[in-house]
Amino acid sequence: VIVANRDMSLGEDIHSYSNFSEVVVTHVYPHLTVDFQRHILFGYTDLTFQSLKENVKVARLDTKGLCIERVANKDDADLPWTIPQTHAALGKCLEIDITSVQDKTFVIRIYYCTSKTISGGIQWFAPVQTRDKKHPFMYTQFEAILARTMIPCQDTPAVKAPYDIEITCPSPLVVACSGSQVGTPVKTKLYEDGQEWLTYKFAQKMPIPSYLIALACGDIHRKAIGSRCGVWAEPSLLDKAAEEFSDTEEFLTTAAKIAGLPYEPLWGHYDLLILPSAFPYGGMENPCLTFISSSLITGDKSLVDVVAHEIAHSWAGNLVTNSGWPDFWINEGFTMYLERLILGEKHDEKLRHFHILLGFQDLQKTITEFKDAPNFTKLVPNMEGIDPDDAFSRVPYEKGCSLLVHLEQLVGGKDKMIPWLRKYFSDFSRKSVNSTQVVNHFESFFPGVKVDWNTWLHGTGIPAGYNPQSFLDTSLFNKCKSLSDKWKAGGEGTSAEDIKWDPALTMCFIDILINEEAKLSSDLLSKMQATYHLSEVNNVEIMIRWIMLNLQNENLAYIMPILEDFVSKHGRGVYVKPIYSNLIRLSNNGKIPKEQVKAIYKRNRSFYHSVICNAFDAQLNN
Repeated sequence: VIVANRDMSLGEDIHSYSNFSEVVVTHVYPHLTVDFQRHILFGYTDLTFQSLKENVKVARLDTKGLCIERVANKDDADLPWTIPQTHAALGKCLEIDITSVQDKTFVIRIYYCTSKTISGGIQWFAPVQTRDKKHPFMYTQFEAILARTMIPCQDTPAVKAPYDIEITCPSPLVVACSGSQVGTPVKTKLYEDGQEWLTYKFAQKMPIPSYLIALACGDIHRKAIGSRCGVWAEPSLLDKAAEEFSDTEEFLTTAAKIAGLPYEPLWGHYDLLILPSAFPYGGMENPCLTFISSSLITGDKSLVDVVAHEIAHSWAGNLVTNSGWPDFWINEGFTMYLERLILGEKHDEKLRHFHILLGFQDLQKTITEFKDAPNFTKLVPNMEGIDPDDAFSRVPYEKGCSLLVHLEQLVGGKDKMIPWLRKYFSDFSRKSVNSTQVVNHFESFFPGVKVDWNTWLHGTGIPAGYNPQSFLDTSLFNKCKSLSDKWKAGGEGTSAEDIKWDPALTMCFIDILINEEAKLSSDLLSKMQATYHLSEVNNVEIMIRWIMLNLQNENLAYIMPILEDFVSKHGRGVYVKPIYSNLIRLSNNGKIPKEQVKAIYKRNRSFYHSVICNAFDAQLNN
């Protein structure tokens, strides 16, 4: 998707119209009602601004799919406004005339409603699409540039502000937000139909970027899993989710110890909201309320490491934030590095090293997938004209983590690296930063340490000579490699006992076969299935790898029914995007009818989030 170029007179962020260097939002306060009949929210938002320069004539905001009804000042007098620019991906620029505003700090109220058809950041589910099938459900997912689909705002991570929010919904539904609930819901009646409505209020006192504003509304309930932690889910899933994520308190304690800043003074409580499996991400680090895909509930806690990742975001990403989407690695690379420090502290250093190596396998796989788009293999890609969702991949996560592992090696180990990490979080707390600031901060802490920053940040692929296997503990990785070698040689001497280990090792074993492009016959893959029963595991990370291995080896008669069932149940981008991309490749090569691929996609399209639909509609929804 091509977005705007500089000739569109954007602000300092290439993905935002806002003129935040002239006038900046310092507080956001939406008052909205959830309308499940029309699939919209309506009401108004109060924005508090501070002028940073003299004689600023306009305030420009990002909107997308919003029907603006009226703009007013603190005295409820109309303010003139126009829509001078519009773009399919960026939405519309709302330009408000503030020449009549005398104060340096002022409030603007904007009345509007969202759109049913252009609501990329808001997903709606009918009762039949929910787990318990009793009530409708809605949730928001704003990263990267979709907050503008619910709130007129300066939709850039360069701007961070606290927010309050009031959400009115039909009883008995419940609202949860990325903040702390204020009081109890207030009963009201909106219409003369006897329906009772409830107004919930939440407050987030920490300054956060717009993409971290989040809410969900549905038949959800909370269960405590610690003194400061809880789980939200539909009733039938609540106890199971609470058991699955019962280690959350331990993760939180360990993370705060490593980060050097206690959690509670920053954020207060930490809750998890279990979302339908159509959620396009494994987790989303909304402050105080991490969103987690129900796909990750396995019954054996084998995928709970995602909680360590989302908790790590409380410092890496939420407290210290990338100032623009080309620097996304600052959010995700630091988070992956901190996540693995948490796992090492919770388990042992050998497991931390293994997860770094497993991530490096992911990085190698992703770089191969981007062989025709090398720009996206840079840590700081050129994002002019690029929608951030189109650039989303494992590169900022794993190449970013690889850079930090490389720095750890250069400075003499994690015991020397962690003090810098703590100072980084402390010095940039509540701020947004770019790559240059990170580099300067590191160099001031470690004077004399030579780093090839240009190659790491702006070079494509993996820097020449970097291979973590050369300096990390590879004992667990070698077990996976040994098993993959056995199967490449025909599978002799293998048995079900092979994979009675941590599920992460099974993931690594399959990844090695994929990355090495192992040529496995249909008979050999059948033997692997008969030995390990991989299609029957209740672990979505193993299942996606099993599907991809079979697709790579064109074992289509076997895998297609399994694949079709999988994409109807799981909407996470890192699962469905490579599946559909490979199906398109196979259809282009004449291995599978294009109409069959389109039919699969169209059957499930209404289940997917807009970031998935935007990626494939042009090829498969025609």
